[in-house]
Amino acid sequence: MKVSHLNALRAFEAVLRTGTFRAAAEELGVTTAAVGQQIRGLEAYLGRTLFLRSSSGAKPTDEALRVKGRLTGGLSILDDVLMELRRVRTANQVSVTLPESFAENWFTPRISDFYRLNPRVDLRLNASNKRIDLAADGFDFAIRYSPPPESGLDAIDLFGDYVVPVCTPQFADHYGVSQELKSLVDVPLVHLDNRTPDPKWASWQDWSLAFSVTMGKKVSGVRFSRISSGMQAALSGQGLVLCGVTEAFDALVGGHLIMPFGPAKHVQTGYRYRLLSISGRVMRPQQRRFCDWAIERAAAFRENVRDLLDLKEA
Repeated sequence: MKVSHLNALRAFEAVLRTGTFRAAAEELGVTTAAVGQQIRGLEAYLGRTLFLRSSSGAKPTDEALRVKGRLTGGLSILDDVLMELRRVRTANQVSVTLPESFAENWFTPRISDFYRLNPRVDLRLNASNKRIDLAADGFDFAIRYSPPPESGLDAIDLFGDYVVPVCTPQFADHYGVSQELKSLVDVPLVHLDNRTPDPKWASWQDWSLAFSVTMGKKVSGVRFSRISSGMQAALSGQGLVLCGVTEAFDALVGGHLIMPFGPAKHVQTGYRYRLLSISGRVMRPQQRRFCDWAIERAAAFRENVRDLLDLKEA
């Protein structure tokens, strides 16, 4: 069986079980259009219709409903096999899942320090914004930007974040962006859509109201759905971006980006970065080394941010 067929069967089973293409897409962490494409591909491969489409939605055919139970059971067996195979790992392996932007902008530049101290640890990283079940998916740790976690997980607080406008020095000079600027009407902005469910994560409107900076009715600038793309746009001088200090820290320290309004004009967020692990699980030595390293690096980073933003605490 091709991997594409297996993915299509997973989409097919999810639609049958959840009842709608949208619910299946949310569960699988993909778009509704992607689920529809998988189903159409499966129908083409089988040479038969699996769903009857109408203006009111899609209903499974009788033939599709007949295989529902066996399909769910078969995929469950495959998942059990994969879980068993994941447990057969090298003794030195540590697996971590973490958000894409955090992995790219904060974690990856610091990996060399971990390997310098732990050269024999096999670190496996999953950079994904999809919520991973540590037990079901066989991961040792998750780093998440989140509120306090649900029961069943132990959480170690790493650090919070602060939203601040950043841009290149050249961009600030060209558009006259400084601490004295009171209007962003003529300044190109970089917008990051679908940033986070954190209710205290400031938007451009929130930030401008907090510091009495005029936005105007029409806000210019480009929009990105990925944080890394927005950061690259800012680094290439395309606009002023409102982002977390965690993501921009290295670029700020390196002088590639600046805070043109000064360090005081930041907004503290509500969620925090946390290191999560399964409650009650005894850590192997390699896992303990990673945990200790993450705690030490987080403590150092809090001090760095405190100095950067001139804070009492971070």
